[in-house]
Amino acid sequence: MELPTLTYEMIVVLSLLSFTVLLFVTEIIRIDVAAILVMVLLGALSYLPGLSNLADTSKLFEGFSSNAVMSIIAVMVIGAGLDKTGLMSKVAALILKNGGTTEARIIPIISTTVGVISSFMQNVGAAALFLPVVSRISARTEIPMSRLLMPMGFCAILGGTITLVGSSPSSC
Repeated sequence: MELPTLTYEMIVVLSLLSFTVLLFVTEIIRIDVAAILVMVLLGALSYLPGLSNLADTSKLFEGFSSNAVMSIIAVMVIGAGLDKTGLMSKVAALILKNGGTTEARIIPIISTTVGVISSFMQNVGAAALFLPVVSRISARTEIPMSRLLMPMGFCAILGGTITLVGSSPSSC
């Protein structure tokens, strides 16, 4: 069996991928800036001699035209706006008031709320909307965020199955 040889383009792609992972893990620069930087770098490298087949520069930013990407960005912007107004802090305080600080009481409240919301909007959007709430609750109760997010994600999917809105093709 013959081992495949790495071409110059493969080495460049693997190097760029390693660079991307390094930027994401170390968070030297913000993750969104790192992602766009890597896309621009990929496009710029495509103009170098010998790397013309690296990426189709006319389709480099085509992913931004996807309905799913735009809806997730919009929900995150709305979520950040709601967070800045203090509404998410009030929701977190309400959940802590009703659920106390015990994990067994907080998880059902968060999960049910996200499940109901995701039946009327996209699953990913409902989960993204509650990220600041879960982050605040996790910080206040010292419950690991992962223990709160996993059940919330499952209930978002379950809530989306109630109506056709939550499980639309653009939420995948």
